[in-house]
Amino acid sequence: MGSATSQKSVGIGIKLIAEYVTDAYDLKLEAHDNQLECRASITVHDTANSIPPVELISLLRKNDIARSVDLEQVAIFCTEAAQGENPQNFVLASGMRPVKGEDGWFELIVSTGDEESPLPVDEKGRVDFKAVQSFSNVEQDQQIGEIHPPTQGLAGETITGVPLPAKAGEPSKLIAGEGVVISPEGTHVIATKPGRAVLDKNKISVLDEFLISGDVDLSVGHITFNGFVVVKGDVLDDFNITATKGITITGAVGMCQIKSEGPVTIGTMAGQGSGSIRCGGDLKASYLNHVTVECQGNISISREVRNSVLKATGRIEVPKGLITGGRAVALEGIEVKILGARAGVKTYVTSGVYFPEEDRLEYLKTQLKSTGKQTTAIKDTLSLLEKNPLKNSRKALQEAIELRAEILKKRFSKLDSEHKNISTELDSFKKAEHPTANPKINILDVAKEGVVVALGQAITTIQEEISGPTSIVEDSPLGEIRIMTYSPLTIPADETDEKT
Repeated sequence: MGSATSQKSVGIGIKLIAEYVTDAYDLKLEAHDNQLECRASITVHDTANSIPPVELISLLRKNDIARSVDLEQVAIFCTEAAQGENPQNFVLASGMRPVKGEDGWFELIVSTGDEESPLPVDEKGRVDFKAVQSFSNVEQDQQIGEIHPPTQGLAGETITGVPLPAKAGEPSKLIAGEGVVISPEGTHVIATKPGRAVLDKNKISVLDEFLISGDVDLSVGHITFNGFVVVKGDVLDDFNITATKGITITGAVGMCQIKSEGPVTIGTMAGQGSGSIRCGGDLKASYLNHVTVECQGNISISREVRNSVLKATGRIEVPKGLITGGRAVALEGIEVKILGARAGVKTYVTSGVYFPEEDRLEYLKTQLKSTGKQTTAIKDTLSLLEKNPLKNSRKALQEAIELRAEILKKRFSKLDSEHKNISTELDSFKKAEHPTANPKINILDVAKEGVVVALGQAITTIQEEISGPTSIVEDSPLGEIRIMTYSPLTIPADETDEKT
């Protein structure tokens, strides 16, 4: 190694770091991959005096390559060189490549319905195939997602220790659509109205309408939604719909439970005696058969109602059709083209009554009677048990009788308390004033014999057909029903004095 070495540096191309020429070898050091690798190539002339690892490390240090040196690679390189293998492009040192920061991303914490979700199973292991709704009902001011910010990334360095800055991640490109806002700090997505979350690419929205373009069947299941439900097809038997803002069904509805805090519009409904509609607004339908309706508004039927129970806090109007069978109760009047039928089930109509009060009163009376009967029966049973000569009975029988008596006493105490509470409520029950009450029934064509009419304190059964147009009102002083010249429901019954 006594011979002189020559060195020249080149800053072009791959970047020649240094070149060493001696009597024993020719060594070339190059920087590759943007100064991230130091590669060595060697041609050995005298294997006995080939470059040792210590000398090679010293040369690397002279070129500011120290921390990134791979000592194991240096050892292999020197071994191959001493064996005359002349290694080329051999990596001796590696820098650290900068790592870009992670991009920001949006985490949805409610379900949109696009996700796979298992069917619910009850305690007996039975699967409810109708409970397939998988989207979450979102409430106003509810957080529906979180925006995770980008990270800064990890800086790198070259083989000579020169820092290599890292790029930060890109922020989330989430767009706030209808019904949502992003919090001021940019980390939370908040619903501004109830509904369901919809994520379309990078746009998040909360929609208050749920549209079913076809039928409600096993592919849709029961529906419970914070908003409007619109069904373009039919609703098959035993599929229920509950919506807070309203329901519109274009087609036919079967034996189902339809509930809404808003208005309901349907085509037809055959409830088979167990189908029901409960709405907090107006109800519009073409045809109802064997359906129970409780409506906090007006009921408008375009064709007919058969064997159904209609209750409205507004008006019941069937101006082009008929009501036959069942019962109709309205606060603000009833108007119908044809009422009743010549034969068959009787038709009952009541107007001027606020049905929630009437229903509560009827419930209290029924419960009072039921609890009274039960307490009396328990008293009689306890009396018989007390007369039983327990001291002469077997011990097991004595214990059984005593246990039964204890259970009956607890049951009696509970029923007696309930009976007293119901009795107190009944004694204090007072109907509220309802300024819009209109005990009036308008017949546009005919009312059949056998129809039972109740207005205020008056109740009667129509003995002969009444031809319309005519109005039926209460004759308050006499407590009877009277038939008047027709006047629209907008005119209260007590404002007409004409008697026919």
